[in-house]
Amino acid sequence: MWPSALHPELGDMPLHQWALKVARELVGDDMDFDMLIDKAPQSGTPTPWHQDAGYWVDLPDTRAVSIWVALDTSTVDNGCMWYVQGSHKTSIRPHRPAGGGAIECDCSEDEPGATPVPLNPGEAAAHGGATLHYSRGNTTDSHRRAYILNYRSSVMIQLERDQGMDHGLSNNERTVRNTAATG
Repeated sequence: MWPSALHPELGDMPLHQWALKVARELVGDDMDFDMLIDKAPQSGTPTPWHQDAGYWVDLPDTRAVSIWVALDTSTVDNGCMWYVQGSHKTSIRPHRPAGGGAIECDCSEDEPGATPVPLNPGEAAAHGGATLHYSRGNTTDSHRRAYILNYRSSVMIQLERDQGMDHGLSNNERTVRNTAATG
């Protein structure tokens, strides 16, 4: 979580500047949160079907966009993302714990509109907080890595922090990151 907290120069890279512009066009005010994901070779562990908004506390502002950037070729066999077309316009389904801090909801590859989205390195897909998505496990001998930039209202992020969520950063790490960002 938060590779930009370890390497603040990531925030100055063209990817962050482009993603911030796209996020502002899609959802207005923003708050960034980045992470790296690596589906190791032959791991076989899927990321369960879920909606990102299923993780959130009861928030009055659910504007959000996640920009998922492939660092490696992303295929069905190594765990590319699957999305359910049109689900960004639907309500949040009931979610339950899925182990390891993950949540899941009822959905499957047979859901109408469920579509795999293979990507080449450098290509990206964007989804909103209500978008149903998941990925299969990696059954290949190659890594499937992705860099994810999430944008949400800074007011909602602060509301969650006030309720005890730290979004992967300790108070000290946030202070260092905020100081680096403001100069």
